[in-house]
Order: sequence, then structure tokens, then C-alpha cells
Amino acid sequence: MNFPGVGRVTGRLSRAAAAYPLASAMTDQQAPPPPQPGDHAVIRVLIVEDHQMFAEALARALQDERDISIAGICRNLESARDWLRREQADVVLMDYSMPDGDGIAMAGYIRREHPRTRVMVVSAAEERSVLLLALEAGCSGFVGKSESMSHLPSAIRGAMVGNVAISPGMATKLVGPEVRSHVPGEPLTARELQVLRLVAQGRSTQQIAEHLFMSEMTVRNKISRINAKLGTHSKLEAATRALRLGLADLDPGDESGGPRFAVVPRPSA
Repeated sequence: MNFPGVGRVTGRLSRAAAAYPLASAMTDQQAPPPPQPGDHAVIRVLIVEDHQMFAEALARALQDERDISIAGICRNLESARDWLRREQADVVLMDYSMPDGDGIAMAGYIRREHPRTRVMVVSAAEERSVLLLALEAGCSGFVGKSESMSHLPSAIRGAMVGNVAISPGMATKLVGPEVRSHVPGEPLTARELQVLRLVAQGRSTQQIAEHLFMSEMTVRNKISRINAKLGTHSKLEAATRALRLGLADLDPGDESGGPRFAVVPRPSA
């Protein structure tokens, strides 16, 4: 299996060993030095991944972020459980298929036992069914291994404020065939489009109301109308439908030109 970015990592392993010892040693429960004095609000990330070079690629994608620290790397679920009993992680990057079990089941365990820890699935299993299982388990994101990791830092930051970050290829799979085939019979009004674009940016109902100078009840009514017109059933589904139809940007204001993450609100219980 080929992972984007891994080839570049492979050619630089010796230099990585000097610049980033964690990536080369790859021992379970190993952690880099603590953040330097003056750093604050550092997001501690635990990588749970059995493929060594892909774990290295994830680590290198995050190593230059001043507000993100690789707290540890574990190669199986059991060592991750042990690590979490002793240490604290803000975000866990979890593979779906692990040698000793199911990463999404592990995500459910983490959400129960460590409720302040967010879990993002990073997996080669890029089927819609797996994505839906991850969302049902309360995961804060899903990234396909076939996609670029260049926006992973922003996805992690989004998870910390309650958003769900889904890589572009996976976002299009959120809307089922019955919804993709739906042709809206009534166009959205200009105001409904404004609301929909803010929903797709991950804004809460309260934030949308404040931004558009509406009451929260008016925003909820407009979201209901949007769902009726798009043939969707939730804010999450409407957001991904909007992205698919080109009605909203994946990440407004990002001018890097690279692949972007769809940042959508966490589904309500």
C-alpha cells in the first residue's frame, strides 16, 4: 500500500533520526522533550499506528507546529491503553485496522474512559460504512491515508474546539446514494445560502445567529428549510451536501492551494 509522503520520509530517515528522534526510534510510550518554557496551550497528540513509516509521516507532518506536541507513539491498542492510563493526550490519531483489534472500538473506549481526549481516525479503510462507524463512536475526524496530511494540524486544532474534520475524499462519502441522487426542487434563498455556508464552516447555531444578527430560533427554522430543500436530515449531512454541490468552501480563507479538510459541526446526540 502506498501512502502519500511516506516515500519522502523513507529517503530521509537518517536525517530524521538526528532531527526528530521519536520518528526513528518508534518505541511504544516514548515521548519527545516537553515543550519549551513560554509555550502554552500545547496540544498533546498520541499516534496509534502499526505501520512504522506512516507513523513517521504523521509525526513529521506535525513536528514543526509550535502548539502541537507528539506525546507518544504506540504500535498496538494494548500499549495505547497502558499509555493512556499513565499519561494524558488531547488528541489520539488512531488507525482503524490494528494488529490486536478495531481502532474504532478503541475510540469508543477512549471516549468513555478519557472523555476529554479527542480521537481522529487515520485509515486506509476509506469506505463510507467505516466513516459512519467512526462518527457514531464520537470521533472528531476521519482522514484517508490516500490523502494529503498537509492540513492535519488545522484538523487537530478544530477537534479541540468541538468540530469534526473530514478529509475531502471522505466528506463526499458522507451523503448516501439516496441523497446524492436527490435534485432540489426549490432553490435556496440568499439568506439560506449564508446560513448553509456558515454551517459548513462548523459554526454553531448561536454563532450563526450572532454573525447574521438573527435569533437562534430563526436560524433553526432556516436549517430545517435547508434540509427540506436539499433532501438531508441533519446539519452534518447538509454541510457535506453543500460541499459536494459547490455551495460552500471546504476551508474559507485558506489560500495554500492544497487539499483541504471539510470542517463540520459534531452531530447532535
